[in-house]
Amino acid sequence: MKKYFKYFLSIFFCSLTLKSYAANVDYFNQGMKFFNQNDYKEAKYYFEKDIVFNTKNEKTYLHLSKISAFNKDNNQQKNYLDTVLVLNPKNEEALYLKILLNIEEGDFKKAQESNLVFSKVCKELCSKKNDLSKMIIIDKKQ
Repeated sequence: MKKYFKYFLSIFFCSLTLKSYAANVDYFNQGMKFFNQNDYKEAKYYFEKDIVFNTKNEKTYLHLSKISAFNKDNNQQKNYLDTVLVLNPKNEEALYLKILLNIEEGDFKKAQESNLVFSKVCKELCSKKNDLSKMIIIDKKQ
């Protein structure tokens, strides 16, 4: 009897694990759906739910940073971008957004440091490398 009970418990816990994984994928996809429709409030809700189940999903943090940028919440955007870069220091888009945020805040030293890293790791956004360098130099002169 104990053998059957243990077997039943193991199946039960396996099914719970699979359900939570499926829910996690669904939260991110739901968030993307609302993000693409520019419904940032709903997207933020689903992305935050996704973080509960998958704390290491850099894409979720990246999209939350974009929502924070849209809402003009620079502190929150910076926190989300820092989290993305902790999870993946070579994330081009996060580095690019962080450089833009540093320029906007007037922190040109950090912008230059991030730009050096960006220059080394860029693959898809390399076309923006020269624009960033010009922005750092132009804004520094003003």
